[in-house]
Amino acid sequence: MKTKQILAILMFVSLLSFASLSRADDIVATGSGNWSSTNADAPWPGGIVPGTNDDADIEAPFNVTVDSTASVQYIYGGGTVTMTPGSTLNVVGDPAGANGTYQLTNLDTSAPGNTVIYSGNPFWAKHQDYYNLVFSNTVTTNMIDFYNGLVNSQDPSMPMTIAGDFTVIGKIKVQQGDDITIMGNLTLSTNAQWDCSLTNLIVMGNTTLGANALLLDLDGADGTNYFGGSVTVSSNALGWNVSDVITWDIGGSLTNNGTIVGKGYGSISFDGTGNITGSKPIKIPTMTVNGTYTIGTTITLITNTPTLNGTLVFDLANTNEIVLLTNAGTALYYSGNLNVINSGVAPVAGNSYKLFNAPSYGGAFASTNLPMLAPNLIWVDNTLVNGSFAVASTGPTTPPTLFVSRNGGLLTLSWDSTNFPGYSVQALTNSAGIIGTNWGATGSGTNSPFGVAINPSGPPVFFRLSKP
Repeated sequence: MKTKQILAILMFVSLLSFASLSRADDIVATGSGNWSSTNADAPWPGGIVPGTNDDADIEAPFNVTVDSTASVQYIYGGGTVTMTPGSTLNVVGDPAGANGTYQLTNLDTSAPGNTVIYSGNPFWAKHQDYYNLVFSNTVTTNMIDFYNGLVNSQDPSMPMTIAGDFTVIGKIKVQQGDDITIMGNLTLSTNAQWDCSLTNLIVMGNTTLGANALLLDLDGADGTNYFGGSVTVSSNALGWNVSDVITWDIGGSLTNNGTIVGKGYGSISFDGTGNITGSKPIKIPTMTVNGTYTIGTTITLITNTPTLNGTLVFDLANTNEIVLLTNAGTALYYSGNLNVINSGVAPVAGNSYKLFNAPSYGGAFASTNLPMLAPNLIWVDNTLVNGSFAVASTGPTTPPTLFVSRNGGLLTLSWDSTNFPGYSVQALTNSAGIIGTNWGATGSGTNSPFGVAINPSGPPVFFRLSKP
Protein backbone atom coordinates (compact mmCIF):
# COMPACT_ATOMS: atom_id res chain seq x y z
CA MET A 1 0.00 0.00 0.00
CA LYS A 2 1.34 3.42 -0.90
CA THR A 3 2.06 5.97 1.86
CA LYS A 4 -0.47 8.49 0.58
CA GLN A 5 -3.14 5.82 0.61
CA ILE A 6 -2.34 4.88 4.20
CA LEU A 7 -2.54 8.53 5.35
CA ALA A 8 -5.85 8.99 3.58
CA ILE A 9 -7.31 5.90 5.24
CA LEU A 10 -6.01 6.97 8.64
CA MET A 11 -7.60 10.43 8.34
CA PHE A 12 -10.91 8.90 7.31
CA VAL A 13 -11.08 6.19 9.97
CA SER A 14 -9.94 8.65 12.66
CA LEU A 15 -12.95 10.85 11.88
CA LEU A 16 -15.18 7.78 12.04
CA SER A 17 -13.67 6.88 15.41
CA PHE A 18 -14.38 10.28 17.00
CA ALA A 19 -17.85 10.39 15.49
CA SER A 20 -18.75 6.96 16.82
CA LEU A 21 -17.52 7.11 20.41
CA SER A 22 -20.72 8.70 21.63
CA ARG A 23 -22.94 6.10 20.04
CA ALA A 24 -21.84 3.02 21.99
CA ASP A 25 -22.89 2.10 25.52
CA ASP A 26 -19.60 2.26 27.37
CA ILE A 27 -19.20 -0.45 29.99
CA VAL A 28 -16.18 -0.05 32.28
CA ALA A 29 -14.82 -3.14 34.03
CA THR A 30 -14.72 -2.80 37.82
CA GLY A 31 -12.64 -5.89 38.49
CA SER A 32 -11.32 -9.15 37.07
CA GLY A 33 -13.49 -12.15 36.21
CA ASN A 34 -15.24 -14.11 33.48
CA TRP A 35 -16.79 -12.11 30.64
CA SER A 36 -20.14 -13.89 31.01
CA SER A 37 -20.29 -13.35 34.77
CA THR A 38 -23.36 -11.49 36.06
CA ASN A 39 -21.72 -10.89 39.43
CA ALA A 40 -22.70 -7.41 40.53
CA ASP A 41 -19.17 -6.59 41.66
CA ALA A 42 -16.89 -7.98 38.95
CA PRO A 43 -16.03 -7.77 36.23
CA TRP A 44 -18.96 -5.59 35.14
CA PRO A 45 -20.84 -2.96 37.13
CA GLY A 46 -24.27 -4.22 38.16
CA GLY A 47 -23.60 -7.58 36.50
CA ILE A 48 -24.49 -6.27 33.05
CA VAL A 49 -22.44 -8.22 30.48
CA PRO A 50 -21.40 -6.17 27.39
CA GLY A 51 -23.26 -7.13 24.23
CA THR A 52 -23.11 -6.52 20.51
CA ASN A 53 -24.12 -2.85 20.85
CA ASP A 54 -21.68 -2.06 23.66
CA ASP A 55 -18.02 -1.21 23.97
CA ALA A 56 -15.89 -2.38 26.88
CA ASP A 57 -13.26 -0.38 28.77
CA ILE A 58 -10.89 -2.69 30.62
CA GLU A 59 -8.19 -0.87 32.53
CA ALA A 60 -5.15 -2.24 34.34
CA PRO A 61 -4.79 -4.24 36.48
CA PHE A 62 -8.05 -5.99 35.55
CA ASN A 63 -8.14 -9.22 33.51
CA VAL A 64 -11.44 -10.18 31.90
CA THR A 65 -11.58 -13.78 30.66
CA VAL A 66 -13.68 -14.78 27.63
CA ASP A 67 -14.93 -18.16 28.84
CA SER A 68 -17.40 -19.15 26.09
CA THR A 69 -18.76 -16.87 23.34
CA ALA A 70 -18.88 -13.09 23.59
CA SER A 71 -19.82 -10.26 21.23
CA VAL A 72 -18.90 -6.60 21.60
CA GLN A 73 -18.54 -3.51 19.46
CA TYR A 74 -14.96 -2.81 20.46
CA ILE A 75 -12.59 -3.06 23.44
CA TYR A 76 -10.04 -0.58 24.73
CA GLY A 77 -8.04 0.16 27.88
CA GLY A 78 -4.78 -0.68 29.60
CA GLY A 79 -5.98 -4.00 31.02
CA THR A 80 -6.13 -7.55 29.64
CA VAL A 81 -8.64 -9.77 27.85
CA THR A 82 -7.76 -13.47 28.03
CA MET A 83 -9.26 -16.14 25.78
CA THR A 84 -9.88 -19.60 27.28
CA PRO A 85 -9.48 -22.80 25.21
CA GLY A 86 -12.24 -23.09 22.61
CA SER A 87 -13.76 -19.70 23.36
CA THR A 88 -14.94 -17.16 20.75
CA LEU A 89 -14.82 -13.36 20.76
CA ASN A 90 -16.78 -11.52 18.06
CA VAL A 91 -15.75 -7.87 17.59
CA VAL A 92 -18.42 -6.21 15.43
CA GLY A 93 -17.10 -2.64 15.34
CA ASP A 94 -19.07 0.52 16.01
CA PRO A 95 -21.96 1.71 13.77
CA ALA A 96 -19.60 3.88 11.70
CA GLY A 97 -17.36 0.89 10.99
CA ALA A 98 -14.40 2.03 13.09
CA ASN A 99 -12.70 0.66 16.20
CA GLY A 100 -11.84 -2.90 17.16
CA THR A 101 -9.22 -4.07 19.65
CA TYR A 102 -6.22 -1.98 18.68
CA GLN A 103 -6.63 0.31 21.71
CA LEU A 104 -6.56 -2.65 24.13
CA THR A 105 -3.13 -3.09 25.69
CA ASN A 106 -3.25 -6.87 26.18
CA LEU A 107 -5.26 -9.45 24.22
CA ASP A 108 -4.10 -12.93 25.26
CA THR A 109 -5.14 -15.44 22.58
CA SER A 110 -2.60 -18.15 23.37
CA ALA A 111 -5.12 -20.74 24.62
CA PRO A 112 -5.66 -23.67 22.23
CA GLY A 113 -8.65 -23.53 19.89
CA ASN A 114 -9.90 -20.05 20.71
CA THR A 115 -11.20 -17.82 17.90
CA VAL A 116 -11.31 -14.06 17.46
CA ILE A 117 -13.75 -12.82 14.80
CA TYR A 118 -13.61 -9.29 13.43
CA SER A 119 -16.98 -8.84 11.74
CA GLY A 120 -16.58 -5.06 11.55
CA ASN A 121 -13.74 -3.16 9.92
CA PRO A 122 -10.61 -5.38 10.01
CA PHE A 123 -8.43 -2.27 9.76
CA TRP A 124 -8.84 -1.97 13.56
CA ALA A 125 -7.83 -5.56 14.31
CA LYS A 126 -4.98 -5.67 16.79
CA HIS A 127 -1.61 -6.58 15.23
CA GLN A 128 -0.53 -9.57 17.30
CA ASP A 129 -0.54 -13.37 17.47
CA TYR A 130 -3.83 -15.29 17.44
CA TYR A 131 -4.92 -18.88 17.60
CA ASN A 132 -7.81 -18.86 15.09
CA LEU A 133 -8.49 -15.56 13.34
CA VAL A 134 -11.54 -14.67 11.21
CA PHE A 135 -12.27 -11.53 9.21
CA SER A 136 -15.95 -11.60 8.23
CA ASN A 137 -17.65 -8.61 6.65
CA THR A 138 -20.92 -8.05 4.77
CA VAL A 139 -19.80 -4.90 2.97
CA THR A 140 -20.83 -5.05 -0.70
CA THR A 141 -19.25 -1.86 -2.04
CA ASN A 142 -15.62 -0.86 -1.54
CA MET A 143 -12.89 -3.24 -0.43
CA ILE A 144 -11.78 -2.88 3.23
CA ASP A 145 -8.09 -3.27 4.06
CA PHE A 146 -6.34 -5.07 6.86
CA TYR A 147 -2.83 -3.64 6.76
CA ASN A 148 -0.23 -5.19 9.05
CA GLY A 149 1.90 -2.07 8.94
CA LEU A 150 2.33 0.99 11.12
CA VAL A 151 -1.18 2.35 11.68
CA ASN A 152 -0.40 4.51 14.72
CA SER A 153 1.65 4.41 17.92
CA GLN A 154 -0.93 2.13 19.54
CA ASP A 155 -0.93 -0.33 16.68
CA PRO A 156 2.52 -0.65 15.08
CA SER A 157 3.43 -3.27 12.51
CA MET A 158 4.63 -6.59 13.90
CA PRO A 159 5.16 -10.16 12.77
CA MET A 160 1.99 -12.15 13.35
CA THR A 161 1.70 -15.89 13.97
CA ILE A 162 -1.69 -17.60 13.65
CA ALA A 163 -1.40 -20.88 15.56
CA GLY A 164 -4.53 -22.31 13.93
CA ASP A 165 -6.56 -21.16 10.92
CA PHE A 166 -7.00 -17.78 9.24
CA THR A 167 -10.31 -17.24 7.40
CA VAL A 168 -11.25 -14.15 5.36
CA ILE A 169 -14.86 -13.62 4.23
CA GLY A 170 -16.32 -10.55 2.52
CA LYS A 171 -14.85 -7.59 0.66
CA ILE A 172 -11.66 -7.61 2.69
CA LYS A 173 -8.16 -7.23 1.33
CA VAL A 174 -5.31 -8.42 3.52
CA GLN A 175 -2.30 -6.33 2.59
CA GLN A 176 0.85 -7.07 4.47
CA GLY A 177 3.22 -4.69 6.15
CA ASP A 178 4.98 -7.32 8.22
CA ASP A 179 5.33 -11.10 8.19
CA ILE A 180 2.30 -13.34 8.70
CA THR A 181 2.80 -17.02 9.54
CA ILE A 182 -0.24 -19.32 9.56
CA MET A 183 0.37 -22.70 11.16
CA GLY A 184 -3.04 -24.04 10.07
CA ASN A 185 -5.15 -23.37 6.98
CA LEU A 186 -5.75 -20.17 5.03
CA THR A 187 -9.23 -19.76 3.52
CA LEU A 188 -10.06 -16.84 1.27
CA SER A 189 -13.80 -17.12 0.95
CA THR A 190 -16.44 -14.88 -0.65
CA ASN A 191 -14.93 -11.71 -2.21
CA ALA A 192 -11.72 -11.89 -0.14
CA GLN A 193 -8.32 -10.84 -1.47
CA TRP A 194 -4.80 -11.36 -0.19
CA ASP A 195 -1.92 -9.25 -1.49
CA CYS A 196 1.35 -10.77 -0.27
CA SER A 197 3.38 -7.64 -1.10
CA LEU A 198 6.48 -6.49 0.76
CA THR A 199 7.14 -9.27 3.26
CA ASN A 200 6.74 -12.97 4.04
CA LEU A 201 3.57 -15.05 3.95
CA ILE A 202 3.95 -18.60 5.26
CA VAL A 203 1.01 -21.03 5.37
CA MET A 204 1.87 -24.42 6.83
CA GLY A 205 -1.58 -25.92 6.20
CA ASN A 206 -3.80 -25.85 3.12
CA THR A 207 -4.88 -22.76 1.18
CA THR A 208 -8.31 -22.46 -0.46
CA LEU A 209 -9.54 -19.72 -2.80
CA GLY A 210 -13.33 -19.59 -2.76
CA ALA A 211 -16.00 -17.51 -4.50
CA ASN A 212 -14.58 -14.31 -6.03
CA ALA A 213 -11.39 -14.72 -4.00
CA LEU A 214 -8.06 -13.44 -5.34
CA LEU A 215 -4.48 -14.19 -4.34
CA LEU A 216 -1.72 -11.95 -5.69
CA ASP A 217 1.60 -10.30 -4.88
CA LEU A 218 2.44 -6.93 -6.40
CA ASP A 219 5.96 -6.80 -5.02
CA GLY A 220 7.20 -10.36 -5.12
CA ALA A 221 10.86 -9.43 -5.40
CA ASP A 222 10.73 -8.71 -1.66
CA GLY A 223 9.84 -11.48 0.74
CA THR A 224 8.77 -15.10 0.38
CA ASN A 225 5.41 -16.75 -0.28
CA TYR A 226 5.37 -20.35 0.98
CA PHE A 227 2.42 -22.74 1.12
CA GLY A 228 3.43 -25.86 3.02
CA GLY A 229 0.20 -27.71 2.26
CA SER A 230 -1.98 -27.89 -0.81
CA VAL A 231 -3.51 -25.00 -2.75
CA THR A 232 -7.02 -25.24 -4.22
CA VAL A 233 -8.48 -22.67 -6.62
CA SER A 234 -12.26 -23.09 -6.84
CA SER A 235 -14.25 -22.80 -10.04
CA ASN A 236 -15.80 -19.45 -9.07
CA ALA A 237 -12.67 -17.80 -7.68
CA LEU A 238 -11.16 -14.71 -9.28
CA GLY A 239 -8.06 -16.84 -9.07
CA TRP A 240 -4.37 -16.81 -8.37
CA ASN A 241 -2.22 -14.20 -10.11
CA VAL A 242 1.46 -15.17 -9.97
CA SER A 243 2.63 -12.08 -11.88
CA ASP A 244 5.45 -9.88 -10.58
CA VAL A 245 6.72 -12.63 -8.31
CA ILE A 246 10.03 -14.43 -8.48
CA THR A 247 8.69 -17.62 -6.86
CA TRP A 248 5.65 -18.97 -5.09
CA ASP A 249 6.57 -22.17 -3.21
CA ILE A 250 4.15 -25.07 -2.68
CA GLY A 251 4.86 -28.09 -0.47
CA GLY A 252 1.67 -29.99 -1.36
CA SER A 253 -0.65 -30.43 -4.32
CA LEU A 254 -2.16 -27.80 -6.60
CA THR A 255 -5.77 -28.20 -7.75
CA ASN A 256 -6.95 -25.64 -10.27
CA ASN A 257 -10.66 -25.56 -11.03
CA GLY A 258 -10.64 -21.84 -11.79
CA THR A 259 -8.05 -19.34 -12.97
CA ILE A 260 -4.29 -19.23 -12.52
CA VAL A 261 -2.55 -16.57 -14.59
CA GLY A 262 0.81 -14.84 -14.70
CA LYS A 263 3.22 -12.72 -16.66
CA GLY A 264 6.76 -11.40 -16.28
CA TYR A 265 8.92 -13.63 -14.10
CA GLY A 266 6.12 -15.20 -12.05
CA SER A 267 6.91 -18.81 -11.19
CA ILE A 268 5.51 -21.60 -9.02
CA SER A 269 8.02 -23.90 -7.35
CA PHE A 270 6.69 -27.35 -6.40
CA ASP A 271 8.87 -28.44 -3.52
CA GLY A 272 7.10 -31.40 -1.91
CA THR A 273 5.08 -34.38 -3.11
CA GLY A 274 1.68 -34.19 -4.73
CA ASN A 275 -0.45 -33.68 -7.81
CA ILE A 276 -0.82 -30.77 -10.21
CA THR A 277 -4.37 -31.29 -11.30
CA GLY A 278 -7.84 -29.82 -11.70
CA SER A 279 -10.55 -29.28 -14.28
CA LYS A 280 -8.81 -26.24 -15.80
CA PRO A 281 -5.37 -25.92 -17.46
CA ILE A 282 -2.65 -23.72 -15.98
CA LYS A 283 -0.90 -20.94 -17.91
CA ILE A 284 2.00 -19.24 -16.11
CA PRO A 285 5.41 -17.77 -17.04
CA THR A 286 7.41 -20.82 -15.90
CA MET A 287 7.68 -23.43 -13.15
CA THR A 288 10.19 -25.32 -11.01
CA VAL A 289 9.82 -28.89 -9.80
CA ASN A 290 12.02 -29.78 -6.84
CA GLY A 291 9.84 -32.56 -5.43
CA THR A 292 7.80 -35.40 -6.92
CA TYR A 293 4.66 -34.31 -8.79
CA THR A 294 2.10 -36.04 -10.98
CA ILE A 295 1.02 -33.93 -13.96
CA GLY A 296 -2.79 -34.14 -14.02
CA THR A 297 -3.62 -31.13 -16.19
CA THR A 298 -2.06 -29.23 -19.08
CA ILE A 299 0.55 -26.70 -17.95
CA THR A 300 1.48 -23.98 -20.43
CA LEU A 301 4.66 -21.98 -19.82
CA ILE A 302 4.84 -18.55 -21.43
CA THR A 303 8.31 -17.09 -20.96
CA ASN A 304 10.90 -19.69 -20.00
CA THR A 305 11.80 -23.37 -19.91
CA PRO A 306 10.90 -25.16 -16.68
CA THR A 307 13.51 -26.03 -14.08
CA LEU A 308 13.14 -29.76 -13.51
CA ASN A 309 15.24 -30.75 -10.51
CA GLY A 310 12.83 -33.29 -9.03
CA THR A 311 10.64 -36.04 -10.47
CA LEU A 312 7.84 -35.64 -13.00
CA VAL A 313 5.15 -38.34 -13.02
CA PHE A 314 2.85 -38.88 -16.01
CA ASP A 315 0.01 -41.43 -16.22
CA LEU A 316 -0.62 -42.89 -19.69
CA ALA A 317 -4.30 -43.33 -18.78
CA ASN A 318 -4.67 -39.55 -18.46
CA THR A 319 -1.98 -38.01 -20.58
CA ASN A 320 -1.39 -34.28 -20.09
CA GLU A 321 1.32 -32.07 -21.51
CA ILE A 322 3.83 -29.52 -20.33
CA VAL A 323 3.75 -26.91 -23.09
CA LEU A 324 6.42 -24.28 -23.75
CA LEU A 325 5.19 -21.57 -26.12
CA THR A 326 7.23 -20.59 -29.16
CA ASN A 327 7.45 -16.95 -28.10
CA ALA A 328 9.51 -18.01 -25.08
CA GLY A 329 12.43 -18.15 -27.50
CA THR A 330 14.06 -21.18 -25.90
CA ALA A 331 14.06 -24.95 -26.06
CA LEU A 332 12.42 -27.06 -23.38
CA TYR A 333 15.35 -28.54 -21.45
CA TYR A 334 14.98 -31.87 -19.68
CA SER A 335 16.61 -32.61 -16.33
CA GLY A 336 15.72 -34.39 -13.11
CA ASN A 337 13.80 -37.66 -13.26
CA LEU A 338 10.87 -38.88 -15.36
CA ASN A 339 8.50 -41.56 -14.09
CA VAL A 340 5.76 -42.73 -16.47
CA ILE A 341 3.05 -44.98 -15.01
CA ASN A 342 -0.07 -46.56 -16.50
CA SER A 343 -3.34 -47.05 -14.66
CA GLY A 344 -5.33 -47.82 -17.83
CA VAL A 345 -5.30 -50.23 -20.77
CA ALA A 346 -2.02 -51.80 -21.83
CA PRO A 347 -0.13 -50.05 -24.65
CA VAL A 348 0.06 -51.75 -28.03
CA ALA A 349 2.34 -51.32 -31.01
CA GLY A 350 1.71 -48.04 -32.76
CA ASN A 351 0.64 -46.09 -29.67
CA SER A 352 2.30 -42.71 -29.08
CA TYR A 353 2.14 -40.60 -25.91
CA LYS A 354 3.03 -36.92 -26.10
CA LEU A 355 4.16 -35.52 -22.72
CA PHE A 356 5.98 -32.35 -23.79
CA ASN A 357 5.18 -29.79 -26.45
CA ALA A 358 7.76 -27.17 -27.38
CA PRO A 359 9.40 -25.62 -30.45
CA SER A 360 12.56 -27.64 -29.68
CA TYR A 361 14.04 -29.83 -26.98
CA GLY A 362 17.34 -30.26 -25.18
CA GLY A 363 19.00 -31.69 -22.09
CA ALA A 364 18.33 -35.16 -20.70
CA PHE A 365 16.61 -36.80 -17.78
CA ALA A 366 18.90 -38.29 -15.18
CA SER A 367 16.62 -41.34 -15.08
CA THR A 368 13.56 -42.47 -17.02
CA ASN A 369 11.16 -45.17 -15.80
CA LEU A 370 8.50 -46.46 -18.20
CA PRO A 371 5.71 -49.06 -17.74
CA MET A 372 6.33 -52.69 -18.59
CA LEU A 373 5.17 -53.73 -22.07
CA ALA A 374 3.87 -57.00 -23.48
CA PRO A 375 6.42 -59.38 -25.05
CA ASN A 376 7.91 -58.22 -28.35
CA LEU A 377 7.05 -54.55 -27.66
CA ILE A 378 9.56 -51.80 -26.93
CA TRP A 379 9.50 -48.11 -26.02
CA VAL A 380 10.89 -45.65 -28.53
CA ASP A 381 12.14 -42.43 -26.90
CA ASN A 382 11.22 -39.47 -29.09
CA THR A 383 11.42 -36.82 -26.37
CA LEU A 384 14.24 -34.94 -28.11
CA VAL A 385 12.33 -35.06 -31.40
CA ASN A 386 8.73 -34.27 -30.51
CA GLY A 387 8.38 -34.72 -26.75
CA SER A 388 6.78 -38.17 -26.93
CA PHE A 389 7.26 -41.88 -26.35
CA ALA A 390 6.06 -44.48 -28.89
CA VAL A 391 5.44 -48.22 -28.71
CA ALA A 392 6.96 -50.43 -31.42
CA SER A 393 7.10 -54.16 -32.10
CA THR A 394 10.36 -56.07 -32.20
CA GLY A 395 8.67 -59.01 -34.00
CA PRO A 396 7.49 -62.20 -32.29
CA THR A 397 9.83 -65.01 -31.25
CA THR A 398 7.14 -67.54 -32.13
CA PRO A 399 5.01 -67.49 -35.31
CA PRO A 400 1.39 -66.31 -35.18
CA THR A 401 -1.50 -68.73 -35.17
CA LEU A 402 -3.59 -68.98 -38.34
CA PHE A 403 -7.30 -69.33 -37.58
CA VAL A 404 -9.75 -70.84 -40.11
CA SER A 405 -13.52 -70.41 -40.28
CA ARG A 406 -16.09 -71.36 -42.97
CA ASN A 407 -19.36 -69.75 -43.87
CA GLY A 408 -21.03 -71.49 -46.80
CA GLY A 409 -18.71 -71.22 -49.77
CA LEU A 410 -16.33 -68.72 -48.07
CA LEU A 411 -13.25 -69.75 -46.15
CA THR A 412 -11.80 -67.01 -43.87
CA LEU A 413 -8.21 -67.00 -42.67
CA SER A 414 -7.22 -64.62 -39.83
CA TRP A 415 -4.26 -63.92 -37.51
CA ASP A 416 -2.96 -61.26 -35.10
CA SER A 417 -1.54 -58.84 -37.64
CA THR A 418 -1.08 -56.09 -35.00
CA ASN A 419 1.52 -57.93 -32.94
CA PHE A 420 2.74 -59.92 -35.94
CA PRO A 421 3.13 -57.40 -38.75
CA GLY A 422 4.68 -58.38 -42.10
CA TYR A 423 3.07 -61.83 -42.43
CA SER A 424 1.10 -62.84 -45.55
CA VAL A 425 -0.91 -65.83 -46.75
CA GLN A 426 0.67 -68.26 -49.23
CA ALA A 427 -1.09 -71.09 -51.06
CA LEU A 428 -0.04 -74.51 -52.40
CA THR A 429 -2.23 -76.50 -54.85
CA ASN A 430 -1.28 -80.18 -54.91
CA SER A 431 -3.47 -83.30 -55.05
CA ALA A 432 -0.62 -85.33 -53.56
CA GLY A 433 -0.61 -83.36 -50.33
CA ILE A 434 1.76 -80.82 -48.76
CA ILE A 435 4.87 -81.68 -50.68
CA GLY A 436 7.13 -79.63 -52.82
CA THR A 437 8.12 -75.95 -52.56
CA ASN A 438 5.70 -74.39 -54.97
CA TRP A 439 4.07 -72.02 -52.43
CA GLY A 440 2.77 -68.85 -54.02
CA ALA A 441 1.52 -65.47 -52.87
CA THR A 442 -2.24 -64.92 -52.70
CA GLY A 443 -2.33 -61.30 -53.81
CA SER A 444 -4.38 -59.56 -51.12
CA GLY A 445 -3.45 -62.12 -48.47
CA THR A 446 -1.21 -59.66 -46.63
CA ASN A 447 -4.09 -58.37 -44.49
CA SER A 448 -6.10 -60.17 -41.84
CA PRO A 449 -8.74 -61.42 -42.29
CA PHE A 450 -8.30 -63.00 -45.76
CA GLY A 451 -11.24 -64.61 -47.54
CA VAL A 452 -11.02 -67.48 -50.07
CA ALA A 453 -13.87 -68.86 -52.20
CA ILE A 454 -14.19 -72.66 -51.92
CA ASN A 455 -14.23 -74.69 -55.17
CA PRO A 456 -15.48 -78.22 -54.32
CA SER A 457 -14.58 -79.53 -57.78
CA GLY A 458 -11.07 -78.18 -57.78
CA PRO A 459 -7.86 -79.79 -56.49
CA PRO A 460 -6.87 -79.52 -52.80
CA VAL A 461 -5.39 -76.13 -51.75
CA PHE A 462 -3.21 -75.64 -48.68
CA PHE A 463 -2.51 -72.31 -46.93
CA ARG A 464 0.22 -71.04 -44.65
CA LEU A 465 1.53 -67.73 -43.15
CA SER A 466 4.91 -66.61 -44.29
CA LYS A 467 7.17 -63.69 -43.40
CA PRO A 468 9.99 -62.83 -45.80
